[in-house]
Amino acid sequence: MALSNLVVERLEQYGGIDLKRNAQKYFSNALGVSIAIHLLVVLLYIGWSWFSNDEKRVPHIRIHSIAELAPPPSTENQDEMQPVTPPPPSDVVRPSLGIPVPVPDAIAPQLTLPNMNEPAPQAPVTNTPGNAPVELHIQTPVEEAEPSKDEFIDVSEEPNPIQPIEKLITYPEVAKRSGLEGKVVVQALIAKDGHVEKVEVLKSDYDVFKQAAIDAMLKAKFTPARQNGTPLRIWITRTISFKLR
Repeated sequence: MALSNLVVERLEQYGGIDLKRNAQKYFSNALGVSIAIHLLVVLLYIGWSWFSNDEKRVPHIRIHSIAELAPPPSTENQDEMQPVTPPPPSDVVRPSLGIPVPVPDAIAPQLTLPNMNEPAPQAPVTNTPGNAPVELHIQTPVEEAEPSKDEFIDVSEEPNPIQPIEKLITYPEVAKRSGLEGKVVVQALIAKDGHVEKVEVLKSDYDVFKQAAIDAMLKAKFTPARQNGTPLRIWITRTISFKLR
């Protein structure tokens, strides 16, 4: 066999000549394999769906005859209303009714029954121009501030006691038995009407005289201090002497 003939035979077994000769066979094999793969994938999908929805499926009940059906619910008592349970009785105190006892006229209150035939009295109506409503403004008194002790107030009339303060003194018994005498300097707030509102002791020779001086000052009555004819509240300073008669 010549070398050229051997080469031609080998070329016919491989290459394009072989593909043209076996093309139909290769196509049929490839088609069959692809169809088998697709069928396998579809079967796997259907099987997975079947098992995953197994718990969700509703069982089918087959009824062979009407006798197997359960009887329908009765409608006889549906229109009847159920009895309403009354609420428990509450603790209500019932009024006690007794027998009326006659009371003598001297003990019974004197009551005058109104006459139903007479018209009821009406409140007087104030005639205002234009029948406009009347507004009442009630003014609350404004509390006046207490004057300062250290402030100098120029007054035209000084407050003076109506009677000597020494006559209002109640001499302490302890000082009387001991023979004590002395002086007490007090500061007092005189109101616009002349009475003493407040008393404070500035200096005292003996402590036993302090309360007696305060009591005497509170009993005193003064003429009010005035400024251009207007009464004022003012602080004054007085010296009260305690002397044994």
